[in-house]
Amino acid sequence: MKQLLTYLIPVVALTLGACSKQAGAIDPDAATGSLSIHVSTRAEGADGDYDPTDHLTVRIYNESDELIRKYASKEELPERLELIAGQYRAAVEAGEAVEASFSQRFYKGEQSFEVTPGANTPVEVKCTLQNTAVATLFEESVAANFGSAFEVRVMAGTSYDDSRADAASTLRYTSSTTGYFTLPEGVESLAWKFSGEHPSRGTIEQSGTISDVKAASRYTLTFRFSPDLPGFIEAVAIRVDDSTDDFDDTIIWSPDPTIEGDGFDLAEPQQYTGGEKRFLISTVKPTTSATLIFGEQRYDLLAEASTRATNGLTVVKTAENALTVTLAEEFFAGCAGGDHSLRFEVTDNGGGQGDAECIISLQGLATPTAADYDLWQNTVTLRARVFDPAAEVRFGLRTQDGEWLEMTGEETGDGFRRATFGVEWEQSTNENGQTVYTPKAGTGIWAGCQYECRAVINGSESLATLTTAAGQTVPGGDMEDGSMSCFNNNHGSFWDSGNNSMSDPLCVQSSYNGMTGSACARLQANKPLAFVDLAAGNLFTGSFNQSGLGGTVSFGQPYDWQARPRMMRVRYYAESLGLVNQNQHTGPLAVGSQDQARIYAAIVDWNATHNVTSGSSSPSGVWDPAKGIYGGDNTTEASGRIIAYASLLIDQQSSGEEMITVELPFHYYDTSAKPSGKYTLVISCATSAYGDFMNGCTSNVLYVDDFQWVY
Repeated sequence: MKQLLTYLIPVVALTLGACSKQAGAIDPDAATGSLSIHVSTRAEGADGDYDPTDHLTVRIYNESDELIRKYASKEELPERLELIAGQYRAAVEAGEAVEASFSQRFYKGEQSFEVTPGANTPVEVKCTLQNTAVATLFEESVAANFGSAFEVRVMAGTSYDDSRADAASTLRYTSSTTGYFTLPEGVESLAWKFSGEHPSRGTIEQSGTISDVKAASRYTLTFRFSPDLPGFIEAVAIRVDDSTDDFDDTIIWSPDPTIEGDGFDLAEPQQYTGGEKRFLISTVKPTTSATLIFGEQRYDLLAEASTRATNGLTVVKTAENALTVTLAEEFFAGCAGGDHSLRFEVTDNGGGQGDAECIISLQGLATPTAADYDLWQNTVTLRARVFDPAAEVRFGLRTQDGEWLEMTGEETGDGFRRATFGVEWEQSTNENGQTVYTPKAGTGIWAGCQYECRAVINGSESLATLTTAAGQTVPGGDMEDGSMSCFNNNHGSFWDSGNNSMSDPLCVQSSYNGMTGSACARLQANKPLAFVDLAAGNLFTGSFNQSGLGGTVSFGQPYDWQARPRMMRVRYYAESLGLVNQNQHTGPLAVGSQDQARIYAAIVDWNATHNVTSGSSSPSGVWDPAKGIYGGDNTTEASGRIIAYASLLIDQQSSGEEMITVELPFHYYDTSAKPSGKYTLVISCATSAYGDFMNGCTSNVLYVDDFQWVY
């Protein structure tokens, strides 16, 4: 029931502490009148403990809307106030504008008036409630079923936010009472949430929103327990009661739709071996939408009920509020082995929403993912879900249309069998007598390849395909970037050369028939000066430093190996490859013999670059990845190990006037180690293989382009 609390405050004089301003000087001869103010507050649900006028502010404005009086409390209000005759406005505020409270309320009102000469002008300002009042009414059925284990929380906003449940802007209702909200600017909604613990149904929760909320209005949320649908709060009626009684709205809160398995519990994973799987969906109100989500596919069940467009999926609408969904073997055909989520999402026209998930476990091969393979170790693990512990399971792997490699699966203890396929290595001895290994064709998993996988379970075949991640590139290997330091004397990029001020360029960007793109590298040997008989044209990954009549090549660049290469592919053309005419430091090729150009790559695990110095003095640090460090261990030095190499010695001049594509196989000293040091890659090209010894032909020319890994 609304209560009208009236506060009569006669105005007869001014008191100290009030702000005062009269527009213009007061003419003592001007006619004046007196003012008395009657303040009434329409205070709904006043509990007697909170008096809004304990927090009172009164302001008086003249006809120019200038503030001429302000009183910050009822104690400050004058007993008599004289004003010059004219038009005025009184604005009154009572109470406190807090975000939410069960007691603190805020009222506001204003009234225009005219002071006439020689008369007292009574002014009544009605202050109406500025809060939005929200009352809760819990019918007897709520306490009868929940006892005291229930509550409703209300907050400003378009949706209920659990993180704000205990904020000062949220009210917690545990009985039928009224709370008051001051809505933030621009907010026109209230959100609520009912929570209760039912002795047999457990936790019951429901939330909702009141839209288009008005200030100075009252909203009542009525809750009752439904006797027809035990275990649910059946409905919430919202009635707005404001000064004009112009808003009346009701929303229905119905139990959510139910989704059940026909003869099985949705909460239990289901091992599917064939036949039909049936699901029952029911709603209190007519069903408006029903969706089945399986993997990345979504099925409109209401549409399927009429079209039957999906093989193995049958939907029967048994009533306006009931569906029977049947899944047959055709629906699961081709699905990978393992656990699959079946998710249902259902709504009805009463606003009810329901969802449920069922895990369907299918026997067969699980689809391999990136987590199942290692492109450096070249292994892949295939897994299959197997229901019968005694089943015979064999796994198979092959490249597309290749020969099947087969393995027997082993138990994993979680209902799966698995088999790991790896690379097979072929052993040989290189020209230096070192044992090296190359991968056997058709074995292992390699980057950027497609594979067929299978599991045969008691004679039943399950298939999957696997496409591995693309391989890596060689930075700048296309020779298209003319700013690389191999083409100038900057000596700072991934590729470098021995270009220096004492020799004509040993490596320049150029072009040749059969190259890819618009550029390649041209390596030209020469005789730079009297004390240095040969400068071989060269290109390498590392850096170069000239000092006096010598130069130091620091071999090695960082490279984050993600996939093991089988070969290096490169294009080359030996335009000129003459007879040896220089052997300044006793190299292995005699003057007059055929010179040899060289291209090689090495996978290394070094903590520092490997430095080779050559020039007018005898060379130091000379190395060959197929032979090791001259004068030392073949594959190890202080900076680290050589893991693998690929090499080409070119011992004859090319013909055909077009670049030649070659694939150089990697020979591995170690088949398991993965580089982890600071420097992990070396690629080197030279017009004379033994140029460090000033041993070769000064007129050789070699073109190279398009360095790539082959997996």
